[in-house]
Amino acid sequence: MEEKKKKAASTTTHSPHTENKDTDSIRNIQSVRKLFLTGGKFTAKEVNLLCHTNDARKLISTLRNDEGWKIEDIRLSNGCKLYWLAEKGGSNE
Repeated sequence: MEEKKKKAASTTTHSPHTENKDTDSIRNIQSVRKLFLTGGKFTAKEVNLLCHTNDARKLISTLRNDEGWKIEDIRLSNGCKLYWLAEKGGSNE
């Protein structure tokens, strides 16, 4: 009986859609790039809504650290951070 449980658990933990995660991630980062290039100021919640993602803070971090974008932020009175592109950066510009 335990062998069946172990086997069932191991087959359910593997995601059959792993090849789509990279594509989704690329699309998400492209959407966030375009959004910041509009010159607007956005909270992470707004970025998530506009770019149809759940990883706004992670994607902003990627743009800052991996691509060299100068994304500024300020904490608002409600505790959220407001993000904007202070200076264009990265090699995709």
